[in-house]
Amino acid sequence: MAQSIKQIKNRIRSVESTKKVTGAMQMVSVAKLSRIDKQLYALRPFSKRLIKLLNNLAACPSVAVSPLLEKRKPTGNIALCLVTADNGLCALYNQNIIHLAEEFIRENAGLNVKLVIIGQKGFNYFKSRNRQIINAYLGLNAHYSDTSCDKITEELCGLFLSRQVDKVYIAYTHFENSLVQKAVVEQLLYVGTDYIKPVEYIAEPDLTSILMDMVQGYLKVRMRLILLESFTSEHAARTVAMKAATDNAKDLLERLILSRNKLRQASITQEILEISSSVEALKG
Repeated sequence: MAQSIKQIKNRIRSVESTKKVTGAMQMVSVAKLSRIDKQLYALRPFSKRLIKLLNNLAACPSVAVSPLLEKRKPTGNIALCLVTADNGLCALYNQNIIHLAEEFIRENAGLNVKLVIIGQKGFNYFKSRNRQIINAYLGLNAHYSDTSCDKITEELCGLFLSRQVDKVYIAYTHFENSLVQKAVVEQLLYVGTDYIKPVEYIAEPDLTSILMDMVQGYLKVRMRLILLESFTSEHAARTVAMKAATDNAKDLLERLILSRNKLRQASITQEILEISSSVEALKG
């Protein structure tokens, strides 16, 4: 009986330590989420306005087409950039995006899919499966940086402009709210524009130069939005996962304490019965 109580006490101490860790991780994730989602919400309307302006400029008849807007004949080479986490403990966040990337590769089985991976989890997964990985960006730890973002954008544009690939796709997690995040695959290059009624602008130095610069700027803004969407989703997923782990630890702790108290009571009752039996025997 004493040994059983000792085992339960050890488990209680272990669960209490786990609860402290998961609770601290939950608070850290909440703090990170509250900072990064402000950046995300601020960038979304700017990105929508930028693509609208880009569509207007691309529709102008006097503007030369940017190479990044060029739709090419397929040669069988495409690139897929996927954004995963560097760490775990974020529920199904990594699993969903990796599963979506695998599905994309299966659907394009007849093509040569080259990977650019952001995050240690995705890199470890596809490296172990001998996929063609062009480059990997590791150690970002869901911390947004303009420098890293611009570097990734320049590499993806370089792959397209050098004709190493005909199209560039990106797989990331779209943040809808703290409880809902959706893994999606979107085409990044070439830059598709919606047809609208042409509008002539008066601009300096000329519309073509402005369009070229705007396409580059749009791609950087879009990549920033994608990274912010992904990192916000990661922090939200980790917050939910750590809250669930903390709640489970609390429930387990309550059950263990109840079991410990029952064993204590049973032990005390047994001792009282033994004493009563001894007294009765002496009266005997």
